[in-house]
Amino acid sequence: MHRIAANSSGWYQFARRLTAYQPHSCPQGHLRLYVNKAPVNQISSTVSKTGKDNDSAEKPAQAVPLAVPLPVPLPALDPKAIVKEIKESVKLTSNTLGTVTLSSPGNNVKKSSPSAVPSITSLPGLSRLLYHYLMLSKIRLTSLVVMTTMAGYAMAPAPFELSTFLLCSVGTTLVSGAANSINQVIETSFDAQMPRTRNRVLVQGHLSRLHAVGFAMGASSLGVSMLYFGVNELTALLGAANLILYTSIYTPMKRYSILNTWVGSLVGAIPPLMGWAACTGDIGIGAWILAGLLYCWQFPHFNALSWNIRPEYLKAGYKMMANSHPKLCTLVSLRHTGYITGLSLLAPVLGVTNNWFALESLPLNAYFAYLAWDFHQKADSKSSRKLFRFSLLHLPILMALFLLNKSHWVFSEDKAKDELSGVAMSDQKTLLKQEPKGDDYLVPNVLLDVNGVGSIKAIEDNLLINVTSVLPAASTNSPRKLF
Repeated sequence: MHRIAANSSGWYQFARRLTAYQPHSCPQGHLRLYVNKAPVNQISSTVSKTGKDNDSAEKPAQAVPLAVPLPVPLPALDPKAIVKEIKESVKLTSNTLGTVTLSSPGNNVKKSSPSAVPSITSLPGLSRLLYHYLMLSKIRLTSLVVMTTMAGYAMAPAPFELSTFLLCSVGTTLVSGAANSINQVIETSFDAQMPRTRNRVLVQGHLSRLHAVGFAMGASSLGVSMLYFGVNELTALLGAANLILYTSIYTPMKRYSILNTWVGSLVGAIPPLMGWAACTGDIGIGAWILAGLLYCWQFPHFNALSWNIRPEYLKAGYKMMANSHPKLCTLVSLRHTGYITGLSLLAPVLGVTNNWFALESLPLNAYFAYLAWDFHQKADSKSSRKLFRFSLLHLPILMALFLLNKSHWVFSEDKAKDELSGVAMSDQKTLLKQEPKGDDYLVPNVLLDVNGVGSIKAIEDNLLINVTSVLPAASTNSPRKLF
């Protein structure tokens, strides 16, 4: 009877350790289980020897956390809860940092000691909250989006306005940050399974999913409003369309089809269109050339990146070409480097850039295509790393060459037009001062004024002068004959 009671107590202790979890440290959307490393027979023998359930007799073995993804729906947006969480995050926690608990046989004494290792938790509340917002927005990816938008604005053939440029840049930053935040909210449970993404803000529980949704709603509303009221309607429409395309189509498609790479490339091609539209108010042929270059560049860039993390994507359940279609992955990368070369040669033909752009970008694009060919032939980690690293240099150099060699510089055109206007006005004044001759006719002088930049008043005056020079002078003595 005593043996049965001891074994029952041992199994109770084992079940208690197996199902123990810590809710405060578990990320939302996960169920964290702690599995004891000690064998079952060891636990049973230990308890049977003592004959009682004593938690303090022996420290439990180290537990291993297991993150199990759960299909958690998006939380309902509660503004009061978001404001309360932000207020709690901003509070200074310097008094609670570095608190150490000293155990003694008689009592427990808490002693405060400064933290020796600096970390993000040692920052003040507001700075820590801003840091989490930057990480939630994927600040590196957002910076790349904003840089391509600025490039599109700078390459457009229109006057540069600082206020419009700044509003377009800030609005694009907010919209891109909101899109990346929604992406992390949707993929929280999947990011926890990948070493590359398991340290993100929502996975670690630094911010709640409700907080992230509130931040995304506020940033997107403010960003689209800035683009609409501060820039123009076309730029705001492109920004809103890109937000919907990234969050509602691209993000869910990553788990169902390899076509997500094509949709993601389309998302990356829209920012230069936004910059061009912000500067000119429309989308010209140069904007489509820029968008095509950005669209094609993303295939070798992303395919080379995804090649070395194929096991992570496979574990998280993402459908990528590198996993399911490795030959297609390398072939698509090579093919789009050829498209980049073709678009660079087409830009001077369409009058977007001068001929020097084709000559200067040809060696750059040729080496990019060579690395893609090497990746297609070898299909290994070394060749993919070379292609990925060079892609980070290829895009800014290509954009700089495009900017330096663009055909339409507004300030040079205005200067040439002013010079032409000055010459036309001087010729007009010279012709007006000359005495009319018998062989002067009306039509050449009128055409000269129409081709020039003279006003309607000047044309009327010149018309009267020519009419009086052609008609004979009326005599005061002889009466005028009528037909």
